[in-house]
Amino acid sequence: MRIRHAASALVALGAASACALGASMIVQEHETQVRESELRASAWSVQASTDFGSTWTAPISSAGGHFPVRVDTAALRNRSAYQPLTLRTTVGSKADALVDVGRGVLVEGNPATAADVRIRAVSTSGGACAAPTFTPGAPGVIAGVLAGDPTGAVPVDAPTAADPLVLPAGTRTTPGAPVTVCLELSLDADSPAPDSMLTLAWPIDITRGDTDS
Repeated sequence: MRIRHAASALVALGAASACALGASMIVQEHETQVRESELRASAWSVQASTDFGSTWTAPISSAGGHFPVRVDTAALRNRSAYQPLTLRTTVGSKADALVDVGRGVLVEGNPATAADVRIRAVSTSGGACAAPTFTPGAPGVIAGVLAGDPTGAVPVDAPTAADPLVLPAGTRTTPGAPVTVCLELSLDADSPAPDSMLTLAWPIDITRGDTDS
């Protein structure tokens, strides 16, 4: 009789353990679904556009691509060229965006000519890109994009600043405030390098500011 009661108790205990395990698995699965739902609810992206009319949206954890510039160096001998890239978080963004800009590279064109091209780059909240943008104390200028003195002209492949650009988060109804990267390209009129149509590019990586979320 005692053996029968003991066996019954073991069966009941096993059934209870199985129920508890099943309930635990259901709870864990529910928590996972909640977390995934929260991540989907906080979907985040950045919109970027250039003077070339191209606009793209980069979702969280994806590379922002490249900031492309195509320039005829024959024109650079007479005057500098300016290229803005405006970035902002989209409607519904719940976190700031961090934008890392990498060293420039030559995609197409004469390497000797590209080596003589000089650049300056700053980030600005005003959106305008012209010579006054690069003078010290210019209104709207946030920071230099290249390492070192932002007023000095450097080679295309010069190192960029260690600190990323910060794009403010958006709201449910409005995108974040825009931040513009202003790039100036110049070439010494006396450069012995032959004129060339150059395609230059700066890699851009975009991530969320609240990486712990």
